[in-house]
Amino acid sequence: MSTYQFQGHDIVAPFRLSSNEPVFSSDSVSLKVRRVRQGAQRWELEFGLILQDSSSFIADSVSTFHDAQTMEMPQLNVRGTTISQGTSTVPVTVNGFHSAGETEVALASANGTIAKGRFIKFANHDKLYLVTALYSGTGDISIYPALVSNVPTATAFLYRDSGDSITFTAYRDISNVQGITFTDGILSDAGTINLIEAL
Repeated sequence: MSTYQFQGHDIVAPFRLSSNEPVFSSDSVSLKVRRVRQGAQRWELEFGLILQDSSSFIADSVSTFHDAQTMEMPQLNVRGTTISQGTSTVPVTVNGFHSAGETEVALASANGTIAKGRFIKFANHDKLYLVTALYSGTGDISIYPALVSNVPTATAFLYRDSGDSITFTAYRDISNVQGITFTDGILSDAGTINLIEAL
């Protein structure tokens, strides 16, 4: 994974990314499985940090613990390398109006491909989406989860490593330590950082 940071400190493995989507499941008398999705979804991250400056971290951690935090969203890895953005590198906008609940969005020509598995955003709201099928440069791009907000015509589609702001806006889980742990009086540990997407 490329180097990503949280509050100015490098993220280290193990790194966990999960999709939290409540689903109710039950078995009928005939043993058929019935599942009902609630339609809500959020991304959750868990990772460790290499502290660059313990005093700075504890000051930031304690004073902003209950505030929404932002960081660059880590992109997934394939065979040790970060998923490329595909061959498209140009600014892209949404083609037409799209309503909340849609899972396919028409884009103005991206002049190339956008890889399956990339995290993307739309400029009019903070929710992160995952590309679920290779986009070949024309037509609709498939995303997960479904849009949580309407996306007007000509809204900027954010997908590039440079030039776009693909930020993860989240809250620290309240079970996280509000401070640091000292080991041998020299080394310090921030513990595990758990972030929950701010919806």
